[in-house]
Amino acid sequence: MKHTARDEFKIDLSLHHPDCDPDTVTDALALKPWFAMKKGDKVGNVIHKQTTWLCKFRSGTFDSEFASALEDVVALISEHERFIAGFIEQGGEVELVLNSTVDAEGDKLLELSLHPWFLKQIGERGINLRVQAWSAQAE
Repeated sequence: MKHTARDEFKIDLSLHHPDCDPDTVTDALALKPWFAMKKGDKVGNVIHKQTTWLCKFRSGTFDSEFASALEDVVALISEHERFIAGFIEQGGEVELVLNSTVDAEGDKLLELSLHPWFLKQIGERGINLRVQAWSAQAE
């Protein structure tokens, strides 16, 4: 498959919790979120009903970078397995978001093959997986 500058992927981490402080997530995972809001924080007239913590974890263009990024995901969740398990047990949700932006040439917009080993690693830890495909032409 020919890759263009617009054929890219991004892997984001999305954590939501009924009342965990986002600084606790930042400290536990040793990652800096691009967005974090604590339950009860006010945005305009709206009070946030849960803690939200969002992080841009990895990005790239080529298949080899994608494979390496998935290995990084497994390394992260393995290293922080105890925190993630407690976070989920206390009512939190951990989600991996795989975003792909591709030039829409031909009939196939997205092909995604995830190794069972990777799916097992996230599934056994109760981590959700969301896949989103975006057309580069829509930009």
